[in-house]
Amino acid sequence: MRRTQQERGLEHGREKDQAFLKLIEAKASYEERRQALLQLEKRWLREATTEAERQQIRRGIAEDLVTLAYSFNRPWAEFSRCLRRVQRLGFSNLALRVHIACLYVQSLDLFPRKAREAWELLEDAERRARRLHRENPLREEHLEAIAHAKTVARVPRPAFG
Repeated sequence: MRRTQQERGLEHGREKDQAFLKLIEAKASYEERRQALLQLEKRWLREATTEAERQQIRRGIAEDLVTLAYSFNRPWAEFSRCLRRVQRLGFSNLALRVHIACLYVQSLDLFPRKAREAWELLEDAERRARRLHRENPLREEHLEAIAHAKTVARVPRPAFG
């Protein structure tokens, strides 16, 4: 019996979570975790039945790689490669756009020259979040995450000009 795209997505999420729990318990390095994500992506892409599903797999892994690079304080060369891949593929949803923008602003102490770009990405995410209906609980959640990122950012928004 063929599984639906939604069923495969849920299965992928569980599989990724289990793999990462094992890697965390083993105190795996950044590179080991990165390779594990890329191996999952490669296998899932082979199993995907549509181009839309393949694109969603690529986006999800790309977003995970940005989070991983952030959590390991990777230098700009590595972080930017992950970030550019997400930007090229597009964000899976607004929540992940907000998440990535917040990580970018919060990591600026590692690469302060990128402050303008990071703050612009965060401001774009904030504009998009503000467009959600006021009754939408995600609106407030996104705006709180953005406010937190602004508060803890160690590199301020550059002045215009």
